[in-house]
Amino acid sequence: MTKQRVWLHPDGVARDYQRALLNASRQFNKEITSVYGEIRFDGWQDDLTGVVTSLQAFARRLFNPVIERLPSFFALTSQFNDKQWRLIVKGGTGVDIPPSQALITGLTKAPTTSGVLGVDVYRAEPWLADMQTNWVRQNVALINSIPADQLADMEQIVQRGVMNGSASSVIKQQIMDRYSVSENRAKLIAVDQIGKANAALSKQRLDDADIKDYIWRGVLDQRERAIHVDREGKKYPVGYQHNDGQIGMAVRCRCYPEPDFSNSVFNIGDD
Repeated sequence: MTKQRVWLHPDGVARDYQRALLNASRQFNKEITSVYGEIRFDGWQDDLTGVVTSLQAFARRLFNPVIERLPSFFALTSQFNDKQWRLIVKGGTGVDIPPSQALITGLTKAPTTSGVLGVDVYRAEPWLADMQTNWVRQNVALINSIPADQLADMEQIVQRGVMNGSASSVIKQQIMDRYSVSENRAKLIAVDQIGKANAALSKQRLDDADIKDYIWRGVLDQRERAIHVDREGKKYPVGYQHNDGQIGMAVRCRCYPEPDFSNSVFNIGDD
């Protein structure tokens, strides 16, 4: 059996998050187009205020279901990362470690026991719940910023267009031209935030194993940053802050740490 050395990325979770967030963003943009005609340009200020208030309520109905799924997205990322971690440990040390506890928000199935004297076969990770809480809080703010920024852009475009005497059709097109900005941002948030959660989980699990150093590894495809290619195969301390942050934290980064198990809790290389 081939020993796993590659710490895979939770692409499936990222796609699910991206799909949900992009769908909400697209529906919101369609609603903006739909209600735009309610703005009468002889009384645009009052009408614009009413339209924005209505759209804010609509945005909450659209984006809240995505927000409600955030704990599950994190939990699934943690599960995936933990499975990869256990495979890496097995491949690097021959040691089988038990899976992480599953008692975090977003998972409905609680951990089971070994059935032998009720011994819990799951690793306790007391930091996991707090990491999830912080990640969810950050993502709520990012998600809410999508419709908030879109509406702010819409207000500015309408105000500028009216002051410049632009035709209603021109103003509408300018608003619609901004849709791709919000949709691209939705895509980026989903992929980047799952990547950041994955990197944070990896770093904490290395710390828990008392691993001091790692070898930088990347995907090495055409999307790889040149600066990350330069780091390939080099050893760094766990938690080292590069000029673009810790490994895996840069925007859309897919790089991962290959642990140096020497003198860790696994006693590889100890005297």
